[in-house]
Amino acid sequence: MQPEPRQGHLSVAVVTGAGRGIGAGLAAALSARGHHVVVTDVDGDAAQATAETLDGPATAMPLDVRDPSAHRAVALAAAALGDVRVWVNNAGVLSTAPAWEARDDEVTTTFEVNTLGVVHGSRAAVDVMRRGDVLNVVSLSGLGPTPGFALYGASKAAALSYSQALDIELASARRPIRVRALCPDVVDTSLVSAVAHRPSAALLFTGTRLLSIDEVVDAAMGMIGSRRAMRTLPSWRAALQRTSAALPGLARVAVPIVARTGERRRLSR
Repeated sequence: MQPEPRQGHLSVAVVTGAGRGIGAGLAAALSARGHHVVVTDVDGDAAQATAETLDGPATAMPLDVRDPSAHRAVALAAAALGDVRVWVNNAGVLSTAPAWEARDDEVTTTFEVNTLGVVHGSRAAVDVMRRGDVLNVVSLSGLGPTPGFALYGASKAAALSYSQALDIELASARRPIRVRALCPDVVDTSLVSAVAHRPSAALLFTGTRLLSIDEVVDAAMGMIGSRRAMRTLPSWRAALQRTSAALPGLARVAVPIVARTGERRRLSR
């Protein structure tokens, strides 16, 4: 059942992983647009800290995106506040290591957060939304092979595929809910800083620069309410990723060469 929004039909936006970084930036941008923002994070204190910085009304809730029942609880709480018009699945974890060296818990957590978190969040959003946008923050790494990030890239590729299929299914069912996928390159966040010391992170530094949080937030906000189902940032890096996926023999030779350039840049930071 979809609960009725309270009187006044307040527009509500939900953001996961909003305790810091991109999520906090998205919460601020959505608040500036007049939404009541439900700020969620696995770290409840961080979610509360973000909520307190917003100019408009905000509600902070702890949320472990691996838990489908927790998503449903957030969705029901958001719907009780008003008309849920935006839901952003942003929470993610970054794993970097040779694929065969990853710990069992690292494998499980990467897919539970980056893939199942998007699936569970999208399903909870669709349950309570009458219309609006589900925005899934994915990654360029989901478009092609990313040595050193095999787990991360695979988890994001699955999230991207799910997002695109869900958008088509909703359109076929004539439900006015759009699913949008944003695929940014490497962003200058604490997630990246935490792994930058590892040689396996070399591919992070093969671009001309790291994207800023503001650039990603601006791109995301431009997608909400638009007809654009997917956006890559920057587009030229996306083209390289797609080429690597389409020509795996070439990628096997070329990508390690590119990674060596990234390793030199990583060491010079």
